[in-house]
Amino acid sequence: MTLGSWKALIGMLVLTMGTSTLTPLLPLYKSHFGISTGTATLLFVTYTVTVCPTMLIAGNLSDRLGRKRLLLPALALMTLASLVFALAESVPMLFAGRVLQGLAIGGFLGVGAAFVVDHARADSKALAAALAGVFFRLGFGLGPGLAGLAAQYGPDPRHTPFWGHIAFMVVGIIAIATASETLMRRADPGPFRIRIGVPAGQARGFLTYVAPAIFMMSFVEGTVLSVVPIFVVETLGVTNLAIVGAIGFMVLALGGIAPFLVRGLDPRRSLAIGVSLSSVLSLLIVASSSLDAVWLVLLAAAAIGIVNGFILFGGTVICGTIVPIQERGKLMSLLYMCAYAGTIPTVLLGFLGDGIGLTPTLAIFSAMALAIAAFVLVVGTRLFPEVIPYREEPVREPGALVSPTT
Repeated sequence: MTLGSWKALIGMLVLTMGTSTLTPLLPLYKSHFGISTGTATLLFVTYTVTVCPTMLIAGNLSDRLGRKRLLLPALALMTLASLVFALAESVPMLFAGRVLQGLAIGGFLGVGAAFVVDHARADSKALAAALAGVFFRLGFGLGPGLAGLAAQYGPDPRHTPFWGHIAFMVVGIIAIATASETLMRRADPGPFRIRIGVPAGQARGFLTYVAPAIFMMSFVEGTVLSVVPIFVVETLGVTNLAIVGAIGFMVLALGGIAPFLVRGLDPRRSLAIGVSLSSVLSLLIVASSSLDAVWLVLLAAAAIGIVNGFILFGGTVICGTIVPIQERGKLMSLLYMCAYAGTIPTVLLGFLGDGIGLTPTLAIFSAMALAIAAFVLVVGTRLFPEVIPYREEPVREPGALVSPTT
């Protein structure tokens, strides 16, 4: 690993922290501003509206303009987003900050991972890619973890976490600014195009196995990060925001260790194990209500974090294996869009919680997760029986004999 790779990893770590910082603060926003659970979950999901299109555009632009021309503006946007949250005294300001976070993470995510790998030596690129995934998950987990501590023990619960994050962002900006550019701007890049979709021949496996599994992973995590914090405060009576932040930390950060646990495991099996366990573990959150046990939520969050890492590992490896390199970016972009789409149903759960209560709502959430998992394991397994790596057809000389066995 080179110094440039470590600088890129630092930038990725501090930027991703900002996106999830608001998780333990949702109960505070709900009580201070008088918003409903549905509005609180809508606030959580708002960044999805901007992150998906921004991610697609940024990935294509970085190949034309260079990495740092996208990364530095993304870091500046995330810093601005934290400043908006640090000064927010109205609900519109909260939503504005969330939109800025979506623009920032969409502009940085794929490009930042490429920047980490670009800087790595040839014999360390696989390690660099693995570390990018670890730092990506760790940053998302540190956001709520540190925010919960700052909100609980700091002087201004709604604002202090974001002032702290701004300080981290200064470090990240310096790290990226002092790293060397790895991709020079093309003199004649040609027409700008954005491609997305499932490559020919891969639709059945992707749409019935990979896509619903990644969607379910994000749906479970999104619920734990948006509805569950309000549930543990209002239903379980937890008043310590550091505990609320710990739930977010575990469900996000612990997924970073999954690639090391499943190394060598068939990616299709890794995904199936993750889907099965994650959906079943969601029942523990529901059970915590009748037992009045927040420790059960903490246990579920930790376990879900690890097994969801199995899903992400399996999905990314499959998508990186089954298509040629010129199709890989398109399929990976669609994979991440499926992941972000999984957070959208949490808004429905939020408004449902306002109507029927949070415990019945979480029971519905668990039933939905189990149904999606059943679809993957029953239908997807049958339609996608194995992972067949893409291999280039050998180029034969004109007139060459072709063996009957080829």
